[in-house]
Amino acid sequence: MLSIAVCVGKNWCEINEKTMSVSESFERIKNAFLYKRLLKFPLLKVRIWAFRKLGHVCGESVYFPSDLKLSQVFVRNKGQLVMGDRVSIGPGVIIVLNSGSNFSKVRSKLPEKKPVVEIGSDAWIGAGAIILPGVRIGEGAVVGAGSVVTKDVEPNKVVVGNPARVIKTI
Repeated sequence: MLSIAVCVGKNWCEINEKTMSVSESFERIKNAFLYKRLLKFPLLKVRIWAFRKLGHVCGESVYFPSDLKLSQVFVRNKGQLVMGDRVSIGPGVIIVLNSGSNFSKVRSKLPEKKPVVEIGSDAWIGAGAIILPGVRIGEGAVVGAGSVVTKDVEPNKVVVGNPARVIKTI
């Protein structure tokens, strides 16, 4: 049985032929490097380049900080984040792109969430917000700091709270 142990940053990743192919293993290593090193890079242009290399879509004039956390799998069903133009994301934001029960027996009984999160143009995500899988945030929408977005947000709405609720139309 083929078994490879690889160090990416401080984390060891054991790969064996039962769980994934060699090409998938190398794709995982590449994606882990892009995420753990380059997506945290201080220069925004490098972060945007790494973001696109991971398969995400990024519009023009976007801003996201180096502490943006994307919860994702690096190979199969890894999820995708689609951001429009002029999107601004505050510090400490967590975007969950993939949510499943991993190897639990409940996996066959519960469907996985749709692994695409869309953020429309001119949207603003406040500090510490959490966005769950399958959510679409409309154009010009504002997500308040610390909010947990569990459902779609219509365009030009301000949402706050846990779970996020509409408090204003702009």
